[in-house]
Amino acid sequence: MSNVIIKLLIAVIKMPSKIGDRIIRLQQTVTKLTTNAYFSTGWVAGTLTQAQFGLDVTAYATAVTNVKNHVAGAVGVRNAAWAVIKADMQLILAMVQSKANANETIAEAIIGSVGFFVRSGSGKQKKQNAAYNTEVLGTVTLTADGTGHHEWQMSKDQINFINLPATTTAQTQVMGLITGDVWYFRNRKVNSKKTTYNWCMWIQLKIGAGGKNLGGGNAHGTSGDLPTA
Repeated sequence: MSNVIIKLLIAVIKMPSKIGDRIIRLQQTVTKLTTNAYFSTGWVAGTLTQAQFGLDVTAYATAVTNVKNHVAGAVGVRNAAWAVIKADMQLILAMVQSKANANETIAEAIIGSVGFFVRSGSGKQKKQNAAYNTEVLGTVTLTADGTGHHEWQMSKDQINFINLPATTTAQTQVMGLITGDVWYFRNRKVNSKKTTYNWCMWIQLKIGAGGKNLGGGNAHGTSGDLPTA
């Protein structure tokens, strides 16, 4: 199978090293995510709510101030608050990246809207058999490692399965799933000669928002071709 050229816009945080500048950046992020055309009010990034992020930033700023004022035990509280912030930012980064991936034509605007930076990665990269949670609760994106027509299935136990609509591309979406449920997905390529390939390995995904699970899958080998009816 030939490789394809993929150009990805990758979101990066680039948090300042100086604590004062760091707090300003965090406060700006809170503001940018409060009035944002791409993220609705009340957004949830994984397990992080918009309200909790604001509280965590305030707690970190307060802890930094207490360290400056030599409050007893403030250093430990500040360090713990910073650990929380770092975890928060990773959840937000995943949410932003998922939104950007789902809207490639405006990906740079989405990433910049929250104050993140763009790192462009390009080159010959093989597409992966994968299942991604999107920013929309209950909606997942499925991708295949090959181009062209594909068939898709989903299952709760890898035995009984549901056939999803076939596609003419190597990507599709499934909507209306219940948050917290665990599903398995797989795909197989159908080429222009009406030949089907082996199914990829099942890809496990816990339904949520903003996260991503990648399944190893298997490349579609021509040795396993099965003629269609």
